Amino acid sequence: MKQENLNKAGDVFYVLCRMSIGLFFFITGFNKLFHPVFQGYMLKTMEGLGFSNPQFTAHFVATNEMVWGLFLLIGLFTRISSFALIVIMLVALISKDIHSIPTELVPIDPKIENIPIDNFTWLTYFFFLPQVLFIMLLGMFSLYGYKIFGIDRFLNKKRNIYR
Repeated sequence: MKQENLNKAGDVFYVLCRMSIGLFFFITGFNKLFHPVFQGYMLKTMEGLGFSNPQFTAHFVATNEMVWGLFLLIGLFTRISSFALIVIMLVALISKDIHSIPTELVPIDPKIENIPIDNFTWLTYFFFLPQVLFIMLLGMFSLYGYKIFGIDRFLNKKRNIYR
């Protein structure tokens, strides 16, 4: 396969990833705003993390996920949307999810004592967290932008016409 064809296929795959992640954030933000079960879960999470105004914080985060996710999906303000979603994911990772990593391993055989977790095993658990993958993908989107498809491309072409 020619290098040019590989680059085009890579660009298409990149756009599909960008749109999928954007759709994911749009849907999760929408559900946290409008679905009673997800509203309750989000509010309980914010209360459990000790935010001073959990209702406002829950709505603020959900609205940002939905709006920036939609922008990422359609390729509008791609770099800014990616950065905004990175901030949301970093806060989620640091305030909540990193604490889910176990401090010791529990063997299957109850006769064997628990084993303290070593650094490499901790790192395995860390990279297993979905927020880490989202941060890495969003970082790539913030560096490369919309690529071959998105409203940003249309806006850039229109802007270049008037220069």
